[in-house]
Amino acid sequence: MSPSEISSWSRHGFEITTDKSRLDRESILKMLGATYWARDVSPEDLWTSIENSRSYGLYSPDGEQAGFGRMVTDFTRFAWMSDVYILPVHRGNALGKWLVETMLKDPALAPVRRFLLSTNDAHSLYRRFGFISIGDDDEEARITMQLKR
Repeated sequence: MSPSEISSWSRHGFEITTDKSRLDRESILKMLGATYWARDVSPEDLWTSIENSRSYGLYSPDGEQAGFGRMVTDFTRFAWMSDVYILPVHRGNALGKWLVETMLKDPALAPVRRFLLSTNDAHSLYRRFGFISIGDDDEEARITMQLKR
């Protein structure tokens, strides 16, 4: 599978797709702008990072942007999972688990053996998928996680 090919997955009326033309820029920038990890990044820089990543839009049955995530990757050896969120109105339906699972099982990322991410508050979600905390000091180990496959 070519990294530029668009992939889509459906479940219970929701859809995840890598089709960047469907991303709701305003919704994504608003949600990311409210997060602890991206609030100090300009909207222009956030959008550039999205355009230069493998992006996953999650859409509700009515087509609303319900969530988002992205992988910064070389598509062969390494990927950094970033900016994963579900809109509050859609939380509690296992959509975050499905989004992370979909991102990790994306056929375009099949060759990738090392995934990294940083989180201050979602360790239990990522541990379900095999991520472990890494780092040389307490602060770094608390936020950086890795998955090797």
